[in-house]
Amino acid sequence: MLNLSGQNFKRITGEKRMDQNKSLFKKKLALFISIAVSFFLLTVFLLIIGMFLNNIKQQETLKTTDNFMDFKSQVEQLIFTNKTLVQGFEAYIQVNPGLDEEQAYTYLNNLLSQNENQIRNIGVCQDTTIIWNYPKEGNTAAIGVDLSKSESQKDLVLKVKNELVPIVQGPVDLIQGGTGFIIRLPIVRKDTGYWGQISIVLKGDKIIEDINAYAEDAGLNVAIFNDQNKTVPFYGSMSAVGESPLTFDIDPTFVDWKVAVSPRDGWENNQFIFWSAILLSVLIAAGAGLLTHRAVKTNDQLRILSSHDSLTGLFNRHYLNEYQTMVLAAAKRNNRQVGFISMDLNHFKKINDTYGHNVGDLVLVETARVLIESTRIEEAVFRLGGDEFLIIMPDIEDRTVLQHARERLSNSFENEFHLANYPVKIAVSIGTALFPEDGDNIDALLQIADEQMYTDKKEQKMEQARNQSDNTG
Repeated sequence: MLNLSGQNFKRITGEKRMDQNKSLFKKKLALFISIAVSFFLLTVFLLIIGMFLNNIKQQETLKTTDNFMDFKSQVEQLIFTNKTLVQGFEAYIQVNPGLDEEQAYTYLNNLLSQNENQIRNIGVCQDTTIIWNYPKEGNTAAIGVDLSKSESQKDLVLKVKNELVPIVQGPVDLIQGGTGFIIRLPIVRKDTGYWGQISIVLKGDKIIEDINAYAEDAGLNVAIFNDQNKTVPFYGSMSAVGESPLTFDIDPTFVDWKVAVSPRDGWENNQFIFWSAILLSVLIAAGAGLLTHRAVKTNDQLRILSSHDSLTGLFNRHYLNEYQTMVLAAAKRNNRQVGFISMDLNHFKKINDTYGHNVGDLVLVETARVLIESTRIEEAVFRLGGDEFLIIMPDIEDRTVLQHARERLSNSFENEFHLANYPVKIAVSIGTALFPEDGDNIDALLQIADEQMYTDKKEQKMEQARNQSDNTG
């Protein structure tokens, strides 16, 4: 039996305690590292799954937005088709100041027959008092009524009179009974100014039925608010739309409806994905880079697609509105001039018909390249659609700069346009406009530029005809 001295016993006991402390430290360190790794993986997971769910939400939002655009298009067609009908009668009154009741009802009978399914009646006010209401049957109670004294209609009737703007009102309780949607247009004569109003009353139940069908077709829950009641929808309910709806406007200057929408089956519930990803956090951490790339790429694609043409890479028509507003506002503040150049390709349809649309696309891509190389870095190039292009030149000195740019573009397409393997030559028609000399808004400027462009196209055709005549002679 080994006999240990007291001193040796203390030394051995101390070493055992140190070994126990080291072992405990290592266990704690291992636990700490495992917790740290688990926390790191969980953190990475939460970041990645957040981005992934956001990407799903973006895709769902984009799909819902696309569905709403279909819904909006159908609603606007419903309203504007009837507005166009009533504008015809408005013009008829303006050119026939001596129009009597019989003539008016004859015209209205023809007008009503074009859309009996939706139109309840058509009324004409002199000033704000109803003088004609067709058909008379069921609507005579309204004749002679001054709408400026009707609580449900007076505000918008007076707005049409005072501001001379068309409006959509409804649904409203009609004087002759029932409910309807009313499209009102001012009648303004050149000799007397404001004369009165014409209104087309659409059947309230039919319009609601059509809107409901449009919503069903689009796969949407819809709630629609009008300007008369911005808190309670006249169609649908916010309880059906649910939480986090998308909100849109329908023609704020005329229809002025606010719309809240959500998918018909509600927004996707991603709880299963979330908890499944928790269980697979290590695998998700390994795929973090891929998912991040996917999310970033999706966001970038959404941004680019909103402002750029997918074929040519040029700015698109959607971005034009934002850009021209910014440029023209800056020009007004700083008393500067802005140049606009409209351009299209001559005989582009013939190229498509001869070589096919794939070659037509190559022509558009090459056109974009020539335009980019022919313009300065501060100038913006847009593809408006088809073979129509627009160049905006901010802060130019005078019209001479526009003329030089026009000549430079023509020369570029004559000398630099090249399509490999195809003997395609492109001539362009060009028109210009100068802000603010030719107009103070985009519509006026584009109209001037387009008119010049079509004149240029016509002159080129005449020149070609003369050359052909000289050659044959």
